[in-house]
Amino acid sequence: MPDTTIPPAAFAPMLDINSTIRYYLSQKNKAQQTFGMNKYASLDDMGDFAVLSNEGGTRSGPPIKTDHYAIILCLRGSSTKTVGQFTFEVQPQTVHLVSPGIINSYENSSDDLLLYMLLFKREFLDESFISGPVVENLLQMNPDYPPMYTLDNYTFGAMKAGFEKVSEEFDRGKAFHLNIIRLQMLQLLYEMNRACEACLLSFTKHMNRQYQLTHAFKMLVEEEFMTKRTVNEYADIMNISAKHLSESVKKETGESALEIIHRRVLREAQYLLAYSTMSIKEIALHLQFDTASHFSRFFKQKTGLKPSLYTATV
Repeated sequence: MPDTTIPPAAFAPMLDINSTIRYYLSQKNKAQQTFGMNKYASLDDMGDFAVLSNEGGTRSGPPIKTDHYAIILCLRGSSTKTVGQFTFEVQPQTVHLVSPGIINSYENSSDDLLLYMLLFKREFLDESFISGPVVENLLQMNPDYPPMYTLDNYTFGAMKAGFEKVSEEFDRGKAFHLNIIRLQMLQLLYEMNRACEACLLSFTKHMNRQYQLTHAFKMLVEEEFMTKRTVNEYADIMNISAKHLSESVKKETGESALEIIHRRVLREAQYLLAYSTMSIKEIALHLQFDTASHFSRFFKQKTGLKPSLYTATV
């Protein structure tokens, strides 16, 4: 739990839609957008919905947490995306979903990466003609599977056309355009869920005990990383030996279990350094380090930078 000696307001806020757009478009070498953001005159108040691409935007950056959903369609290029405990490759003809409050980041993006993105709050869809439980089911992804799905040619074409219809409808702004967009969004969510079902049918055939154990470990790290930093602690919770846990994780991922724990702590540190108003000492305290010096040594060992220098680069 967060240390109560640190004022709650000091913790990093979740990015709203306006801030998320600025995050994606923060790179210096901006290019004219051919989809989405060229439709907007201002970023002052995007409300509960926005459509944009990553054209001219950032290729990587500090991890973020948002207060809204994002459906992201990849048209070309590639990138490594981490969403919560999952790390996966974003490639052409894939779609992925990012849910509110989940830490996520891009790395190793190719220069030709092109993404179409729809950002929306749940409240936006709540005003549709579809009941709340149905919307909830559409947004609830399988927790055992990365929220990224490979699309066949037909589904990819349908989703690409759907994204473009949403953008065109929003740009026109005619009567009832938001209601029409809500219906179009629901159709896209149904398409994504259908792709999800197809991926899961193939995936479950190859989900062996080693994968299941590693996945359970990663989910546990996501929940407990603030207070538990050793492999032994996680092994005890899972009622297995630390040796068995370490060997299984290493075989499944190529990384040690301790590296996975440390990477999750590091991602939280990067997020706090980039978006909170806390000092380095306060961040060290919040992340349960004994001292600020210990935190700084850990951070430099993992990134090659002191926390203060990292802050200056983001």
